[in-house]
Amino acid sequence: MLDEDQLTIQNIDHLGIAAGLIDKLKLVERIDARLPILNQQQSHVSHGQRIKAMILNGLGFTQNPIYLTPKFFTDKPVDLLIGEGVKPEHLNDDSLGRTLDKCFEYGVMPLFAEIANEIYLDVFGHETTQVLHLDTTSFALHGEYDIDYKDQDNLPALPMYGYSKDHRPDLKQMMMSLTVSGAAQMPIWFEPLDGNSQDKVNFHNTLATIKAFRAQLKQAPDTTVVADSALYVNDELKSAFYHWITRIPNHITLIKQLREADESQFSWIELDEDNQGVWFGHTERGLTQCNLMVYSKQAAKKQLKTLESQIQEEKDRIEREANKLATKELFCRADAEQAFEQFAKKVKYHDVSFQLVEVKKYPSKGRPKKGAQQEFSHYQIVTASTPSEDKQRPYRNRVGRFVLATNHFDMPPKAVLDSYKSQQGVERGFRLIKDPIFHLNHLFLKRPERINALMMIMTFSLMVYNLGQYQFREALKAKDETILSQTDKPTSTPTLRWIFQVMSAVHVVTIREQGSAISGITPEKRKILTLFGSEVSRIYNIA
Repeated sequence: MLDEDQLTIQNIDHLGIAAGLIDKLKLVERIDARLPILNQQQSHVSHGQRIKAMILNGLGFTQNPIYLTPKFFTDKPVDLLIGEGVKPEHLNDDSLGRTLDKCFEYGVMPLFAEIANEIYLDVFGHETTQVLHLDTTSFALHGEYDIDYKDQDNLPALPMYGYSKDHRPDLKQMMMSLTVSGAAQMPIWFEPLDGNSQDKVNFHNTLATIKAFRAQLKQAPDTTVVADSALYVNDELKSAFYHWITRIPNHITLIKQLREADESQFSWIELDEDNQGVWFGHTERGLTQCNLMVYSKQAAKKQLKTLESQIQEEKDRIEREANKLATKELFCRADAEQAFEQFAKKVKYHDVSFQLVEVKKYPSKGRPKKGAQQEFSHYQIVTASTPSEDKQRPYRNRVGRFVLATNHFDMPPKAVLDSYKSQQGVERGFRLIKDPIFHLNHLFLKRPERINALMMIMTFSLMVYNLGQYQFREALKAKDETILSQTDKPTSTPTLRWIFQVMSAVHVVTIREQGSAISGITPEKRKILTLFGSEVSRIYNIA
């Protein structure tokens, strides 16, 4: 029987997959080429290895935020995951903090963009055209932050109060701009932004920065930018260097009229099973564009249900307020009419009418005297309401409709819609890095420079995740293979998160003087590891 000090069991689970994916992208080498440690004797771990450790912590899907990286690795095979000779104590707060500082000193945007561009070319090769999906999100911050900077030339994005997409207006926040591209929805650009910045400005500033970066490249593809309605800024789009696809804000008069018009006024075309469209040209204040009004059956079902609920709520509210109105004692007709007008202004879906009833009372209290006559006391408002087809028609016509615009005049309507629907890729990316399991949704670092750098680490984590998922699905497709889903049914499109879950209970077992072995590798897990390729198989010692 082995003594306890002779046997070591370490958890590797899915982390070997994440480490192998990082190795496959040569991420450590690319970072070290830009952030070298000149005196290797002063450090056991390179900047690239420290960033790899933080990415593994982020993709660990535990409740450990990445600032607890040393604790995270105490029961992990660090030398196998990160590099020979690396120990958990090497990944301490000081060493990770110095790496975040070095990233900021280099410039977190150019550092990420340079590496992302190299990786994109390695994975997808040179493309003649490229579709960029752009969006922003906010990150709530806890604690106090020093934002009194004397050096105005290298300011980090700063924590500030602003419109909170996380619905936490009580907390300072920072914004992140993210741009993804390709079938893998790979992040190719990110930018930390002040907490009070606005998308209408952010989007166009980001695109100008991307343009300046691409001007330095030997070869840059033609670009189509897809973003939400904040991109629709007339003067900016007139001078855009790119093709663009965006949703037009609903408050614009023409769009409001189109969405509320009767269906019979349009010649709808089938875009796919769920969507119909109307394709028309339009010039808005000198901006020539093609517009596509889309009717989505799926969206219409949800919106119609919401509308019916709103109509019923208004009906109930009318009854409550009518009862309150009836209790008011109004002493002149003008006051009564004004009170009804205020009541009617709040009604959107019903026709309402009223009658003034004269209320008469005896002039004195108690039993009226013989022959006494009742006199006018006050007016009472009696209201009536009925559902109004005319009032409801514009709201019912709006259901399921939205309008897209583009300056890509040769693009077919269905391609415009498909490109816009792919915007969900960047939104899924935000959901991943803000998931409580990912544990990066709230930031605790006290220096804005380090928060800026941490956002870059988060974006690298998303890159590894999205590319890993894409490449695994491509491997399944190439070999006509499947793995079992959560419901034990074959699937060729598993999420990487599910694959990570499948890889639980995998350990590195080490017996002193006898070596190490990997335990917990089932046939399903072996298939998965093999499909990921040699970089992953090597870590799990799979031939």
